[in-house]
Amino acid sequence: MIPTGACPDCPRKYRPISGDGPLPSPVLIVGERPGKTEHQMQQVFVGKTGEELNRTYLPLAHLDRDDIRVCNAVRCWADNNRTPTPKEVLACAAHHLPAEIESTQPDLLILMGGSACKLVPSIRLDTHHGPSQWGRLFDYEGWILPMYHPALGLHESKWMTQLLDDWATFDETWILDEPSYPTDYRMAETWADLSSYLDNPAGDRFLIGDVGADTEDHGGVPWSIQVSTHPGSARLIRSDNKDCLNYLKLWARLNPTAWDLHFAVHDLDVLAQMGVHPPHYRDTMQEAFHLGNLPQALKPLVYRLFHFRMTSWEDVVWPYSIEALITWIVEAAEISKRDLSYIDVKKLKTKVKETVRKGPLESLCNRLLQHTDKASEYDPWERLDDFWLDEANEWMTTHIEARIGRYPIKGIANAPLAKAVTYACGDADWTGQVAVELQRRRRDRFWQIAPEDRDH
Repeated sequence: MIPTGACPDCPRKYRPISGDGPLPSPVLIVGERPGKTEHQMQQVFVGKTGEELNRTYLPLAHLDRDDIRVCNAVRCWADNNRTPTPKEVLACAAHHLPAEIESTQPDLLILMGGSACKLVPSIRLDTHHGPSQWGRLFDYEGWILPMYHPALGLHESKWMTQLLDDWATFDETWILDEPSYPTDYRMAETWADLSSYLDNPAGDRFLIGDVGADTEDHGGVPWSIQVSTHPGSARLIRSDNKDCLNYLKLWARLNPTAWDLHFAVHDLDVLAQMGVHPPHYRDTMQEAFHLGNLPQALKPLVYRLFHFRMTSWEDVVWPYSIEALITWIVEAAEISKRDLSYIDVKKLKTKVKETVRKGPLESLCNRLLQHTDKASEYDPWERLDDFWLDEANEWMTTHIEARIGRYPIKGIANAPLAKAVTYACGDADWTGQVAVELQRRRRDRFWQIAPEDRDH
């Protein structure tokens, strides 16, 4: 039985609004929370957002509102349509949603909007919207489809095209698994290693002989170049490997091959710093933009085109950078305690009281240690940057840098080499594959210009 009352943490200011639709149902849609119209009518999705869902988006997916069930993660209206906090969403959803799902027995669970999608930690709405994924929510395990909330298109019209595209491709995407793809990602140790890879005629080379390419830098200093000539493969060349870099420079001059780059402005700059100059290049970020309705960032673009979940830069870099930073903070705190604390002298009636006070850097280090861990979203670098840029603190920062150096930055060099190679090579490989798919889409979308419409 679906609970009809409020959750234990609810202030009980307004009446909870139950879900609507047949039980069971093949599709269960979960939104964020009721709006003012829903609160007044005590029904879900009956306001402007509900009309937009019923008349525009559901028909694109060949769905009928009478055949599916809809509900919200949060069941009560909030004054002034206030967005519920993550804590409120979780508390309310945990109270009623498991029974809602059990009673609905859906083949597909559609989570609309950021609040609903955050109930599944693995979902990043800006990346994963559109295609479905196999996932778990409370006791439910099955297909979950993240979608932008229809209200987003009403508030900002620029999002309507993305919503329309997601719902229009509903039939194509909700039953697809992410593909498994064997990979051959390695670091080129010698120029002979690189030569055997670049000049190997075997395998399915990318369209028109293009080379997928990508670069990595660490704090603005070039760290590596990755090249991929075959789907599922790539080679990484470290910036300090002069033999491999010299061979790559020569190969680039002798082969009139187009290099597929994603966000070419950045990659061309890093390549130039290492003396590598592609004879021709394509920018898949710009191509995705001009095709329309496609994400521009590489990870969301790959997910949209291939339903493949790439590893994010944060997942590779963050935990190891945080680990290196915490080690530095602990040392800096000890040095500050020993060398940079001061004695506060206070004259009392009968004596002088001396108290050892923490210096500002020691206090900062202690605060950072309280809030910083590998899984936290708290960014300690912002606080350290502010402290280091303040001229008043120069005498302290100079002392610390002389002892243990400046604090480690957030960058790929902190990650284990094997993980860094796999991550970086993946970017080059998928950039090449994206270039092939975008070229195919351009060909399929080519329109002939009628003779009477041509400029003469």
